[in-house]
Amino acid sequence: MKPGASTKVIVDRIEGELAVLVLHEDDLVKFNLPVRLLPDDAREGDHLQMSFATDELSREAEKKRIDNLLGELKAG
Repeated sequence: MKPGASTKVIVDRIEGELAVLVLHEDDLVKFNLPVRLLPDDAREGDHLQMSFATDELSREAEKKRIDNLLGELKAG
């Protein structure tokens, strides 16, 4: 998949607070996602477009946080 790419998923079923999604290109690939992350009108059988993008700012912030924690452990 290319950076910033998207793919189609199908809402297989909703089990309480979790939706079971199936990858359109490969129905053997299933995963759970909190219902709160789906569009408000999403329901079983719906086809959704799912997008992915890298988040460099978040990655760098997490790296700094981990580096700080390691520094504290080494100093400790």
